[in-house]
Amino acid sequence: MKGHDNLKTIWFAGEMLPKWAQLLDLAARLCPVSEEARGWFARFTRMSGVDDARTVLAHVDALRSAIDGNEELLLVELSRTSDDEQAQQVLRAWDYALETMAQRAHGPQTCTWDVEGADESSPGDYGDGDITLRRV
Repeated sequence: MKGHDNLKTIWFAGEMLPKWAQLLDLAARLCPVSEEARGWFARFTRMSGVDDARTVLAHVDALRSAIDGNEELLLVELSRTSDDEQAQQVLRAWDYALETMAQRAHGPQTCTWDVEGADESSPGDYGDGDITLRRV
């Protein structure tokens, strides 16, 4: 795994997340979470946005649970060598980022985030584009 020097900073509800937070989409791909959650984290890590706080909490809680239940697998997937301490560092950063997001999402109706230096027009697979409206 490459160093975190090339990762962009994500500001979530005014709080700076650790650099490794930009790899939360990798966590969502490696862990058993819904396709909806995978798509949400892909968008979250690539472009600035806003979403309903309950939606954010649901995705954050799902990924936190999946990471907790698959920690050994993640360590193997993230490790370059058997004594690679960076994998542990990434897991701690993901835990911190998700905890921070959960704390900041309690209270407000919506949450905003900013991915510094993100190209808002960058191509990529960010889901199917369907919008579901629901009564809040």
